[in-house]
Amino acid sequence: MTRATPTPRRPRAPASASQQRLDPIGGLAAWPLAPVVAVIVVTYAIVATVSRPHEIAIIELAAAAVAALMIAAAVLVWSARPDLAPFTRARAMVIVGLGIIAHLFAAASTWQFNGMIQDDFAPMGLGLLLLALAPFRPWKEILVLGVSAALVVGVTAVAQSPFLGIQTPPVLFAIIAMTQVLAPTLAGAAYSRQVVNSIHRWQTDARRAIRTRTEASRGLLAQSVVDNRLTNLGADVLPFLADVLQRGSLTAADVKRARSLAFQVRRVLVAEVDHTWLDDLIDRERASLTARGLTPLCVIADPERRATGFDSDQRAAVGALIVALCTLKGFDPTSLVVQIDGSGAAPADTDQITQAFGQRGARPMPATDTTTLAIVTAAEAQAAALARAQARAQAQVEAATAPRPTRSSSDPRAVSPRAVDTITIQAGISLPPFQRRRALRPYLSVLRAVFTGVRVTSRHPLLTLEFDAERGQAVAPRTKGA
Repeated sequence: MTRATPTPRRPRAPASASQQRLDPIGGLAAWPLAPVVAVIVVTYAIVATVSRPHEIAIIELAAAAVAALMIAAAVLVWSARPDLAPFTRARAMVIVGLGIIAHLFAAASTWQFNGMIQDDFAPMGLGLLLLALAPFRPWKEILVLGVSAALVVGVTAVAQSPFLGIQTPPVLFAIIAMTQVLAPTLAGAAYSRQVVNSIHRWQTDARRAIRTRTEASRGLLAQSVVDNRLTNLGADVLPFLADVLQRGSLTAADVKRARSLAFQVRRVLVAEVDHTWLDDLIDRERASLTARGLTPLCVIADPERRATGFDSDQRAAVGALIVALCTLKGFDPTSLVVQIDGSGAAPADTDQITQAFGQRGARPMPATDTTTLAIVTAAEAQAAALARAQARAQAQVEAATAPRPTRSSSDPRAVSPRAVDTITIQAGISLPPFQRRRALRPYLSVLRAVFTGVRVTSRHPLLTLEFDAERGQAVAPRTKGA
């Protein structure tokens, strides 16, 4: 009897991941849950307090309990705003802390006069607040906060049990009170865990498929690029070389012509090697603005080519923002400036170079002039540069799919210092501040999810956005005696 081949386990998301972090657009769509829950919590607290005045011993504490719960609901709505993403741990702790304070105030206001635990508004409100954290915080954090709050509620119920109208073992009151907190908490944690794992698996499968397609099409792409470059060379350079070989001699005009062709080839090589995805994006937007009858002037300042260090999510976020700015009403097409600088070493090309040119058994050319040889060398360098660009793209795909290193307590050098690239986007937009914020709100939500330190400066009509992108710097560990 043979054993079946075990099915490989699908990767799970990191414990610190959340729906808003992994899927900023999905988190943006889930944010209306916060105001809906806030309205329910506040309404229930007010109705429950007004409907049982005979159980309230201290009106001031009851009002303070309702006020604390209202503040917690307001903090929830404020923290879930898309333009303030991501939802931080400190905000979640403040919300739960205010909910616990509201529960303690409510319990103190009805001390010795509370008829039963089931109609207390604070435990149910606290549980709903924890449920609203599901799209924004990791499931383990929600679970820890919920269990901590439930313990406080349970201890309070046990302390109130001698004064309640129903005589039963105190542990039952504790279970009833804690269930009002634990049930929404478990539901929110389960939702967060399932959604985060589903998103992570989908992203992993998509990146694996992209990497597979890249490997499959790499050879065809290299061959098509070489053929295209040979066609371009065949228009001027190859006929000139053929004519020189046929005559067997060089003249002064040939030398001058060779220098001109070599200069043109070098110019094309430099332009293509320095071209990045950001240049392609700006070129497309410049062409789109020109097609609309405008005269665009879009400036890119990236001398160290740091744009090549951005991952796929960061490129998509920057691209969406630039496209949105260019299509926004009131946009000045002559004002767009994109600048990238930063700390640490600039992203370096990978050493995986595929020689896609010069492997077809080409015969050595009997030319004696070094300028003619420079043309051939430039063509080979062009193919090598294109191969480096392909290898760099493949390395970026592999880096995006590889798990991030974690710091080990036994080896403090396991994680290398991280370089920070800062991108600055400036554009003139003649819109009122309210319309400008409304148009940029969804894009800022995504930027804050994939970048750090997002800063927005608005001085009408100039809009400036700055955000940082962190890159890991690979540092080889030192060996003894080095």
